[in-house]
Amino acid sequence: MIKRFVLAFSALFLALNLSAQETAVENNEVEPSTWSVGFFFGPRLNFMNFTNLSSDVNGAKSMRGGYAFSLFAYREFKDGKFGIRPQISLVNRGAKLTGIDSKYWENAEYTVKAKYLDLRLPLIMNLGTPKELSFGALQPYIYLTPVLGTVRGGEISLEEKLDFDEEPMALTMDVSKANMSAWYLGAGLGAGLQYKFQILGENCYAGAELMFDYGISNTYGKKEKDGKSTDVGYLVNYTNYPISGKRKFSGLEIAFTACVPISLFKHKRQKPALPPIVEQPVIEEDTAVVVEEKPCYELDEIITLISNGENVKGKTICAINTINFDFGSAKIKPESYDYLDKLAKILKQTGANIKVNGHTDNKGKDAYNLKLSQDRAKSVVEYLVKQGIEKEKLTSEGFGFHRPLTDNDTEEHRAMNRRVEFEILEEESNN
Repeated sequence: MIKRFVLAFSALFLALNLSAQETAVENNEVEPSTWSVGFFFGPRLNFMNFTNLSSDVNGAKSMRGGYAFSLFAYREFKDGKFGIRPQISLVNRGAKLTGIDSKYWENAEYTVKAKYLDLRLPLIMNLGTPKELSFGALQPYIYLTPVLGTVRGGEISLEEKLDFDEEPMALTMDVSKANMSAWYLGAGLGAGLQYKFQILGENCYAGAELMFDYGISNTYGKKEKDGKSTDVGYLVNYTNYPISGKRKFSGLEIAFTACVPISLFKHKRQKPALPPIVEQPVIEEDTAVVVEEKPCYELDEIITLISNGENVKGKTICAINTINFDFGSAKIKPESYDYLDKLAKILKQTGANIKVNGHTDNKGKDAYNLKLSQDRAKSVVEYLVKQGIEKEKLTSEGFGFHRPLTDNDTEEHRAMNRRVEFEILEEESNN
């Protein structure tokens, strides 16, 4: 049975992945969103409800503690507004019913400890915009999921409390021999809060959630009441006892989650390469010397050129891995201030006109990346203005992922493409 569920989970994951890739191609996305894998574990409060017990029976709605453990795959879509999380879960269900009074038993305790293997497919909706923190962002979410479970073990017992000097009379049997349905069908509604952060530039998640799953199906089995397989009290096989009504399980889960993208395991640790040098022959006016022109320069290189009295107009300064922002936002991180302060000092000395260009890698949709690059370029302009640079000398523009320095084939190359550039203009800014 477990093998069948694992195969079903694998087939579902593969189908969803292929569907996502086809959708990405249809929408002209350069790279589809990455699947993540993870787990959650937490305590569970179980409920057991009988429809055929009178209201005066103590414990007709009973509770019992348990646990839930899941392995899952996760993918966001629609610019992170929605997500899907196919998962396979180990769950225990059932509870204890006390105070049973019948012609067969007095002061009995009836306990169900059934172990289930669940297949779930939560459909997640992220609420609002993530709240930016120093090292990531908090995102609340809600979800709805169907639940299909199968019994994988456990036991059912019925114990009668006798006199103090006597041992309790008890009957216990495996659920496979009792009148227990092999399948469980339910629905779950949950809410959670996840913390989004980055490892090696990849989006990772950790968080906590609360879910209530409501049992839809009747957990009584369909065995014939012919004396060979019947129930004592309310379930245990002992004598010919008629069963009426329904028994349903439900539960409340608190889970702690964590997941990382599959692409994180494909990383090869490499030292970030310098931007490629493109040879562009430039013939100086009085000589025939060919000068190698670079697509962009480091700030220290520009400072050296200025110190040597060379003209730097028309050149571009690339800030790679030096100007960083909070996850998914235009808020500049404090570790970037020294670089920008140094740049502001040079701009004050030279009086140069600068165009700030924002760029991203190709992960995510075009519209989202374009706006993000524009907002980040504007944030840099606002910071420089606060440092005393005349606003008239500054302009900004965002290009999203349409002007990469190199291919987006590795994380190191994507890190190079996630950059801010400072274009030293030949003429006055029109801003």
